Amino acid sequence: MLLMSAPSALAAGAEELPFAGDVPRMDIATADCAPVTSRTDYVAAQLTLQGAEMLPCVTDSVLIRGRGNTSWRAYPKKSYRLKLHHKQRFFGTMENRHYVLIANYIDPTLTVNAAALKAARMAGSAFAGHVVPVELYLNGEYLGSYLLTEKIRVGKGSVDIDKESGVLLELDVNYDEPRRFISSHYYLPVMVHYPDDPAQASPAATIRQRWDDFEEAVRTRGDLTAHVDTAALVRYLFVYDLFCNNEVAHPKSIFCSYAAPSGLLTFGPVWDFDWSCGYLGERYFDLPFLEPFEQGQWFAVTPVSDYVGGASAYNGYPFFDNLMHHPQILPAYARFCYNALSQGFLERLLAYIDNYVAFLAPSAKHDAERWQHEQASQQVGPLKEWLSLRADKLLTRCHDILVATAIAETPQTEQSSQTHFVTNRIYIRNGKKYLIK
Repeated sequence: MLLMSAPSALAAGAEELPFAGDVPRMDIATADCAPVTSRTDYVAAQLTLQGAEMLPCVTDSVLIRGRGNTSWRAYPKKSYRLKLHHKQRFFGTMENRHYVLIANYIDPTLTVNAAALKAARMAGSAFAGHVVPVELYLNGEYLGSYLLTEKIRVGKGSVDIDKESGVLLELDVNYDEPRRFISSHYYLPVMVHYPDDPAQASPAATIRQRWDDFEEAVRTRGDLTAHVDTAALVRYLFVYDLFCNNEVAHPKSIFCSYAAPSGLLTFGPVWDFDWSCGYLGERYFDLPFLEPFEQGQWFAVTPVSDYVGGASAYNGYPFFDNLMHHPQILPAYARFCYNALSQGFLERLLAYIDNYVAFLAPSAKHDAERWQHEQASQQVGPLKEWLSLRADKLLTRCHDILVATAIAETPQTEQSSQTHFVTNRIYIRNGKKYLIK
């Protein structure tokens, strides 16, 4: 019999922000009206935030530069990184100096990233960020509706791990950090964001050996509990699976960390859901679903000597396919996913989307006028329908996994094996009733 406890991290929780009143306005004035044209060089500026009823009104000096890879190179609406002079408490959480402004240029709803981060907070995914939309003006020019959120970095208000011995990693084919390596088994592009000083903590060789040991356990179906926080991994995979985020394919924007030299690898925070919800370069909310964790069999693990420039062998597919289907992960994932989706997770998420979109509406209208695209409110219905269909699919798939697991764990008898399903939670095997909780 399969016994399942309710996941502790599925509480609905109070909203971090009220989402009422006007969308906050952020004005950034650079020195001498200098343009922001670089992803590496900061420009000095003055920031003024009119917080309306949500955020504190702030005036502070700030450094600003561009951010993003494909979004910076290919889209006219740019994203930015901010480094304030003073710490600010924008989300009712930890004070922070480091924030980013996400453009959401290709997202017709301006909502997908916000919804994904909310889902991560609801699921208890590690280090999940917070969001609020702002109206952004740069040197007096209106640039559109932006998503303000924490910058992913080691420190309070983001990846809160030990600064002396912690390590922050990112899997990303852009492969543009000075400390980086290609892993030995799946040829993944692993970048070391922290420590950024080679003399500060674990040598790169030590980090690489720990990662390669983890990959070997994934490849051989060995014991993962010695390498990775499996509970955090399950919550992380759940958010990516629900939104069908295919950034795992390359991979791109996959963050994880070691809290200390003896600690386990923790996946999170989730990040970058532009290419999710059916988007594959043309339009969102396409069907059928392109499964992010079911395609490893389609791709060979390809050696790639240099990922510079965003070259991709799509080695993320076989790695995450093997990871998701590892015998220590798949049943735990199915339990978590099934419990979440059968206990109102989707309904709470859709309610959040409704509240967020209603609050965002005036800002989204301005953004549509600025960038000459469809208003976001016209696409929210398709987003909610897509998520509902996706949740139904995951619920069915996880139910089947749990039933198969329960049957496999049921002691066999000499009688012929017969299974009858009474409901989606109850089945009878050889005359004995079993319950999936």
